Amino acid sequence: MDLPTAWNLDDKSTYLNVDSSGLGVNNEGLDFPGAIRANYPIPLQCKLSYFEVDIINEGTNSAIMIGFCEKSFNNGKLPGSYGGSWGYYGFNGLFYCSDGGNQYGPSFSTGDTIGCCLNFKNNTVFYTKNGINLGIAFRNLKGTLYPCVGLLWQGTAIEVNFGIRKFKYAATTSNDMGDELLKNKFIDAFNMYINTTNIYTLEDLEYSLKIKQDNALKFRGKFNFTMGIMKMQLLI
Repeated sequence: MDLPTAWNLDDKSTYLNVDSSGLGVNNEGLDFPGAIRANYPIPLQCKLSYFEVDIINEGTNSAIMIGFCEKSFNNGKLPGSYGGSWGYYGFNGLFYCSDGGNQYGPSFSTGDTIGCCLNFKNNTVFYTKNGINLGIAFRNLKGTLYPCVGLLWQGTAIEVNFGIRKFKYAATTSNDMGDELLKNKFIDAFNMYINTTNIYTLEDLEYSLKIKQDNALKFRGKFNFTMGIMKMQLLI
């Protein structure tokens, strides 16, 4: 089963340039919009998929859209601006789909890291900013979808992390997991981790999460699914 691991060099706007790693993208056009899809769609067997995008250069007004799309989406547009695509816009914090935008979260700019989680167990999408969950952005998730970004202005640049590096966010609550079965799979994976590191216990983590979100952030990076266990892709 193939998972998204890099951007697709053959499925992008002509205005976008991809670096040698296949992860970094910048807009070299004369202020024309362009989008790019991942090299593989999210497999139907994958119940939870997550990726993060580092904002290297926001360009003019942080005109960056981070989201997901269908294969049919025209990569000469920004995700969320046309049918078959959805995107979180850096300039105003709105979440866009084909029928317009709705206020969702904060704006983002150079130095920020935006995560996108597609949960096919409860058919929802949430985003993160610098490791903090921003809440549900979209419901009724369905179909074969690709991670996607869109860059509007010349000089705008991003770099994606599909799991090769530690994520800034680690989903650690039952709300993120969506249901008890998925939560239990997470707990099993976490126990595999602490058994090999002997740093934290699951009880320590759960106790901290019950206190307040700030404490939970101390644990980000201590565990994520990229450590050869889950790669933030939970399969059922």
